[in-house]
Amino acid sequence: MATLATTSSTGFTPNWPALLAAVAECVTHLGSARFEDDLIALLHGGVGIEQCILFAYTGGDRMETRLVDNSRYPKVAGRLAGLYAGGLFRQDPNYPRLRHLLEEGNDEADGDLMPMQTETMSPAYRSHLFAFPDLADKVSLVIPAGASVYYLNLYRDIGRGRFRPDELEHLRDLMPLLASLIRRHYRQAGSSSLPASDEEATALAPLSARERQLCLHLLRGHTLKTAAAELDVALSTAETYRKRAYAKLGVRSKAGLVGLCRRG
Repeated sequence: MATLATTSSTGFTPNWPALLAAVAECVTHLGSARFEDDLIALLHGGVGIEQCILFAYTGGDRMETRLVDNSRYPKVAGRLAGLYAGGLFRQDPNYPRLRHLLEEGNDEADGDLMPMQTETMSPAYRSHLFAFPDLADKVSLVIPAGASVYYLNLYRDIGRGRFRPDELEHLRDLMPLLASLIRRHYRQAGSSSLPASDEEATALAPLSARERQLCLHLLRGHTLKTAAAELDVALSTAETYRKRAYAKLGVRSKAGLVGLCRRG
């Protein structure tokens, strides 16, 4: 894929032709296993970030992890996602907005863009957030989708610095597109999946939906090859899911995965 942007002393400048090509890849793979990798590439190249975490806030006051990406610190990013989905989200200053949008049930609005406001965070919540290595800034995209609300968090590190006002405007311009892509993908992907026990759900909370399903298939006795067939993905894709999942969970083998899930 062509370079999607350049970074200079004046900030982050998208390469629009390459950005459109990245969008086309996302559209092509809506509902498939390839989409999440395409979305990650689009976000990294089109927005300029080091980490992204996508959650789905659903009925019953539940927060589910859909996507976690940080190539430098996958385990730490996974731990942050797990803590957040495990209950920390209720301390998020944006939590009341998530609840309100879920109650409204709107699935057509473009959503909200919410820059990080540290002054509104509780000390406990702030300590968790800023424990992340090199974190400089975060911006959140809140996307209503009827029975759920998608919550996309984009992070920058100290090396890249905080989002500038014009970059936030650029992100606002992308909001309708990102909202449409995310809604459409997860609708098309469907809800067919293996159920997880309470212990498994807790242990696997840091993972994306696909990584979680791959691990659940392995826990049910599948080989990597048969799990790939069940998920309708290439063996190489399943290997990538397993590698990412093990890195986020801090395990090195299926035995380690089993041990982690059995002790909760």
